Amino acid sequence: MDEDSISAMCAAHGPVASACRFAAGTVFGDWRVTAFIGRGGNGEVYCAEHVALGTSAALKVLVRDEPRAKERFLCEAKLLSELKSKSFPQFYSYGEANGCPYLTMELLEPGELPSGDRNVARFLLSVCDAVAELHSLGYIHRDIKPGNILRRTVGSRVPRDCGRASLPSIPVLADLGLAREIVLPSAELQTSNIRLQTLTLGGVGTPGYGAPEQMERGEATVASDIHALGVLADRCFDGKPPRAWKRIIERATSSIPAHRYPSVAAFARAIRWRHLWRNAAWLTVALLVLAAMAKLNSGMSHVDDASGARGSMMGNITPEVLECVMRTGRIPSQKATAEPSIMPNVMRLNGEKVAWPEQVVLEGGKEYRIFGPGTLDADLFCPTTAIVRLKDCVLINRTTRLYPENGIRYRLDNGVYLNFVNVKHKPLSLALGDFLGIYDGAYNHVRFGGPETVKELMEQINEERSIEIQSMEP
Repeated sequence: MDEDSISAMCAAHGPVASACRFAAGTVFGDWRVTAFIGRGGNGEVYCAEHVALGTSAALKVLVRDEPRAKERFLCEAKLLSELKSKSFPQFYSYGEANGCPYLTMELLEPGELPSGDRNVARFLLSVCDAVAELHSLGYIHRDIKPGNILRRTVGSRVPRDCGRASLPSIPVLADLGLAREIVLPSAELQTSNIRLQTLTLGGVGTPGYGAPEQMERGEATVASDIHALGVLADRCFDGKPPRAWKRIIERATSSIPAHRYPSVAAFARAIRWRHLWRNAAWLTVALLVLAAMAKLNSGMSHVDDASGARGSMMGNITPEVLECVMRTGRIPSQKATAEPSIMPNVMRLNGEKVAWPEQVVLEGGKEYRIFGPGTLDADLFCPTTAIVRLKDCVLINRTTRLYPENGIRYRLDNGVYLNFVNVKHKPLSLALGDFLGIYDGAYNHVRFGGPETVKELMEQINEERSIEIQSMEP
């Protein structure tokens, strides 16, 4: 990134205090300060360049000398180093210099809140993906606001699997300094509705975005992040949301945590289906049609197709059919006989764990796509050759066969954990390239007989690294 680009980026961050603690040219490890970006409650952020390579980065320095602030700063660095998704800034380094802890990360541009129904929906769904990923790892953000949502552009350093054409539209959730683990409440704080929460002394977060229980009692939950997402949606419409958004925002920002959406996935689903109630008369007709389809599929009524074969009048009711009706108001045309494939070609896990007790037989010659966040637990099998493309999800494949006996070739786009739980050891004759297409070990994991959750996987990886480091010590 050239000097003009850095100057433009610094200017885009808005006015900052004229006085900063470190002047241009100050060196932190391998990084040299080039410009001052801004100041937060505990630290300052600078533009920096690598002393040897000349690459640019954002340098965050902790200037508040307090044990609690240092603990938060270290936790932020650890969490950032574990996150490999494009939804978060890429972590570069952590250290201590000039009497202050510091960390370096990807240099990003400040984002702008979008306007218009579709643009707002696209923006919020991207932010929801990031927050849901954070929750799936056992953390809550506690400070979701416009200033902490940056954007990645073509000039930024990004993972190899991020297409250049899509970079300008990728919001990045930054500033994890207040992120905390989700823990179960103590016995005296439990209610009839058990909820996940993190307790701190005093309020924490940003006024106007932090939930009432978070700002008043320091009580942060998953519901607190959902409250902030609701406020963010309201800000996109300058406090005057359209009718389709109003009820979504009202529920997300309820003063009672139990009345909000139960998860980020539920909040995102409400955004996708925001126009469902636009026409109550059409909704009534659609429900009647769906009920009729269900009755026909139960075998109570059949008609002959053009070839004389007996078949269901409307085919199978799948989640894809329902989603099409919700989105377009029309029932998709189907053949008289159902498709031979057991599994829909596109599956969205929506942050949940989906399990199939019986073997799922895929049709040869087709490509199946599974999108997370979420977990699919199934025995996938194809007698010929099929492609399964995975993105931001966990696939626990309980098959006992590997390619070519089970002719599935996998495409791992990003953030994938592929686990063959019933195959304890990879056969020596089997290379990953035989059944994996696009594979990047930095952002994807493949295990044979591995643990069934990402958290357990990361613990296993850290343990393996510790053993490896110990073996290298003299």
